[in-house]
Amino acid sequence: MYYVVWHQNPDTDAIASAIVYAQYLRDQWEEAQAIMLGHPNRETSFVLEYAAMDHPELVTNLEEWSHIILVDHNELGQSIEDRHQHEIVAVVDHHKIADIQTSGPLMMRIEPVGCTCTVLYEMFLTDGYHPSPEIAKLMVSAILSDTLHFRSPTTTQRDRDAVESLAAWADINDVEAYALQMFDAKSDLAGIAPADIVTMDYKIFEMGSKKVGVGVMETTNPSFARAMEDELRQAMQQIKHDDEIDYIIFSVVDILHEVNTTIVLSDAEADIIQKAFGQTTVGGKADLGSRVSRKKQIIPALHDVLA
Repeated sequence: MYYVVWHQNPDTDAIASAIVYAQYLRDQWEEAQAIMLGHPNRETSFVLEYAAMDHPELVTNLEEWSHIILVDHNELGQSIEDRHQHEIVAVVDHHKIADIQTSGPLMMRIEPVGCTCTVLYEMFLTDGYHPSPEIAKLMVSAILSDTLHFRSPTTTQRDRDAVESLAAWADINDVEAYALQMFDAKSDLAGIAPADIVTMDYKIFEMGSKKVGVGVMETTNPSFARAMEDELRQAMQQIKHDDEIDYIIFSVVDILHEVNTTIVLSDAEADIIQKAFGQTTVGGKADLGSRVSRKKQIIPALHDVLA
């Protein structure tokens, strides 16, 4: 059995990639199962419902030395908690190579594209594999989500080509209208606790001797975050303490206007933001302009300062 694992605090690409790759393996007569390390956000739940897909099983423990496949991540700190007790047999990702080490060779496919599902799409083309309409819907959704409908600087022509082909297979006639529906679902955060908002799309990175938590809220309704800044800042303080990290940064990204407003917790974070981005914190916030990509525009700048 292969267990296809997404990262903690998953986004749509992580969840879709795990479901898609597990289905691909089953179609190749392999036993495979996508497992949940965290619950889907509202955008992903909307996508799963649209594609008529059930939520994967929530699994907290696997038998020792299970065969696991990592998708949409390769930093072990973002993966399954007992990862050192298992054998990593494959990685499919679109992030920088981090700290992964294995006891034997493995299949690794990491490409500089906007989405893991774009990597999977190209793998399928090579293999002559044609996914079902339901799987194609998941893949289109993941690419639109991760590239912010091609607004993110991580977008490549390969992502655009993948969406064009997959949308035809998925029978999605108006990609732009569908993307807006997804983003509206993502932006509906009413009733969600501030701590859950901060950690909804949140990763911890090791940079030199420091640990940095970076959360991103991608929304078509940034005024929602502005109205609860104090609550978000309190949640950030608690998360920083609980995770035992040196810095925590939370960016509110206005999807439609491509603007990043970052909530700054303390003088320590303000100093790092000044050094990394050349931006002064005013009123507990920093204007990071059009830096909407954590992977390409935020993490590298922080890494240059801290590593």
